[in-house]
Amino acid sequence: MLTSTIVALLLFSATSGATVSSPGCGKPLPGCVETGHSSDHAIDSKSGASPRNYRIHVPKSYQNTVPVPLMFSFHGRGDNMKFQEDLSQFTNTSYGFEGISVFPEGVPDVNGTLQWQGDPDSHGIDDILFTSELLDELLNNYCIDSSRVYANGKSNGGGFTGLLACDKTATKRIAAFAPVSGAFYLDKETQELPPCTPTSTRDVIPILEFHGFKDKTITYNGGPNKRHDGNSTNIPKWVDGWANRNGFNVAANETTHLCSGPRLVTRYSWGDSVIHYNYTNLYHDWPSTFPNGDTNLTTCEDAEATRVILDWFGKWSL
Repeated sequence: MLTSTIVALLLFSATSGATVSSPGCGKPLPGCVETGHSSDHAIDSKSGASPRNYRIHVPKSYQNTVPVPLMFSFHGRGDNMKFQEDLSQFTNTSYGFEGISVFPEGVPDVNGTLQWQGDPDSHGIDDILFTSELLDELLNNYCIDSSRVYANGKSNGGGFTGLLACDKTATKRIAAFAPVSGAFYLDKETQELPPCTPTSTRDVIPILEFHGFKDKTITYNGGPNKRHDGNSTNIPKWVDGWANRNGFNVAANETTHLCSGPRLVTRYSWGDSVIHYNYTNLYHDWPSTFPNGDTNLTTCEDAEATRVILDWFGKWSL
């Protein structure tokens, strides 16, 4: 039987659609970047704050003539790019991801807390623009398959991933989106989610969402949370919204159960393009088979966020 790591590699190599080579193909790596290691960098930005920081990991297997996938992973409010790399484990070679992993960093608020657009305390920083600027920078300097760009994030970073999935321009450039414990905040005045207007040039916008049923920070059923200044949406309602946008009958989802006992995970799916994992025993956590920077609670391999995200991203291209 193939191991899950080999399966992940095969999925990424067998993604449907033609490879689209970026302008960076054929160029040498930037002098300060070494394969197999992570390093911190910055770019000038018109997002409302400049410079903007990011952390990048180029795999050992990288060749500047072979286009590879690119994955953005956005940290939660109060965390940073290095924390998100450690939490997500996308640069852990045992998971088999042979693409470039990038961990952008948010902008500090008046208290020095790093955050992303969509947070109730964000102050007009255009992180969607920053993401586009950073994508341009990466495509111009690395050999990337521009049809296989992906986005995921934790908490506020997950909520920002949701904003990217609702953006007309971002959805023309990013193939699939996977928020973890996403903080999908309601507008303070209208108490509604921001408008969601993805590009109309795609049949579906692939969405994969993970959430702990015991989450007390971004509560599963929505409403007030530990952030005194913001309400978040009901998670099933948010997922149903995506099922509806992708053309599904919301009531016609397939429900399966993973793990067992107190670690029960319920998986809801509409085809492959909208999938939601509900974790019975987890709080505001990144689901893992081993203790991580979020929690000592663990889940089974079939419901491990990192492994599931990699396998699922491998199915999608622009």
